[in-house]
Amino acid sequence: MFCYRGVEHEIYLLIAAAGSSSRMGNASAGGMNKVYADLKGAPVLFHSLYKFDRMSFIDAAVAVIAERDEAAFDSMMKKSSDYFGGARGSKPFGMPVYKAAGGAVRSESVLKGLFKILSLVRNPGNAAVVIHDGARPNFSEASFKSAAEVFFEAFSAGGRFAGLTLASPSYDTLCRVDGAGFIRGYEDRDKIYKVVTPQIFNLKILLECFDMHLKAAGLGSVSFTDESSLAVHFGYEVKVFKSPSDNLKITTAEDLEYLKAVIK
Repeated sequence: MFCYRGVEHEIYLLIAAAGSSSRMGNASAGGMNKVYADLKGAPVLFHSLYKFDRMSFIDAAVAVIAERDEAAFDSMMKKSSDYFGGARGSKPFGMPVYKAAGGAVRSESVLKGLFKILSLVRNPGNAAVVIHDGARPNFSEASFKSAAEVFFEAFSAGGRFAGLTLASPSYDTLCRVDGAGFIRGYEDRDKIYKVVTPQIFNLKILLECFDMHLKAAGLGSVSFTDESSLAVHFGYEVKVFKSPSDNLKITTAEDLEYLKAVIK
């Protein structure tokens, strides 16, 4: 439960971990999904689970897992109390951790995870869902706690507000090019952000967005790379919360080696 101004809100975690890891090469042991690769003595995915678990206000977590990875996930869950120095003794996590089967594309996987959460929640209209990429273990706990406060403050004001995403400011010079590769303009980098996760949404509104998407054309018809773009597409407002720039998503073997060097 997350208490904001005396009102308790259910808050659930959905971790997307059903990707194919096609760009990781041999980085994941046995060719497995990158979220199960070893990172400082624990699988990548479990770094995120552990961080959210320490926040104590998450009612439950749903990990969306590819069918081919279920046995690996189950095996690691049985050993999870040994990760991070056995910080919780024999009990791996304080929050319940459930599984949901992944889909063919990210949006389908997330929707299946949302349906699982819907089976757990008591009041969908008053519940929030945190959506996080399982391959992004280095997010700031402090930033997310502050972001959750901002989310509930904005949501209490009403309107078309649906959610909030962590995002990093751009410090690069960004240009637009034409089909032949020639520069045709520059972006104002003070207004450009790199959208990352965690993201937090009102559960009922996010499910409505998926429903409108399905009725309009189907999950595979329009490419939404994350849930913030889905909500904005259907006319809802999503707020940005500045996050540190080291919230890296592991995509290549080099990314994994970099995080091994920087994560304490």
